[in-house]
Amino acid sequence: MKNMKKVMLTIVMVMISTLAIANDKPTVKVKSVEAKTIAVVAYGYGAAKTDITLKSGNGRVFYKETVVDGSNYAKRLDMSEMPAGEYTIEVENNNTFTAIPVIVENTSAVIKNADEVTIVKPTISVVGDKLNVAFADQVTKEIWVSIFDNDSNRLAYEKVSADHLKRFDLSKLDNGQYTVMMSTECKNFIQSLSLKK
Repeated sequence: MKNMKKVMLTIVMVMISTLAIANDKPTVKVKSVEAKTIAVVAYGYGAAKTDITLKSGNGRVFYKETVVDGSNYAKRLDMSEMPAGEYTIEVENNNTFTAIPVIVENTSAVIKNADEVTIVKPTISVVGDKLNVAFADQVTKEIWVSIFDNDSNRLAYEKVSADHLKRFDLSKLDNGQYTVMMSTECKNFIQSLSLKK
């Protein structure tokens, strides 16, 4: 019976991987394949490095793998030794972040696909002495942008709406390293910024 389940999982993964070749949109699929075993498939992430992580509700990392060169990813994760509780499969690269909740119970791992969250990350660019912040996420309506100096002093804090480009004036800042933190309802994205005038 176990061999039959392994064969079926292999067939499912091959079918999904074949579909992935024709699809360039980033996609994550998580399915239960046995009592406490899940299959994770991720594809369409392009050439960027992509991290696949399984975390507990308190942030403890139980599994992490990095995929490079746009490779498709398919793996079975055995959760039978993990304590009952809430977990999250996170798939992240430079452009997107996806989180899918998994509930581990005494005899099963339940995937909460309806609660999946996918965020297109905000992008920043420096043009002259201006910092441009934009994002094209259809789900996220706004982000909060903070700029910090090397001493963790917050120099700016403003809301950016999805339908607007926000421009921050950097002309009064000294040369050096700064941190830009962009916060959505469920995730913070941090980027370094180096000013040389």
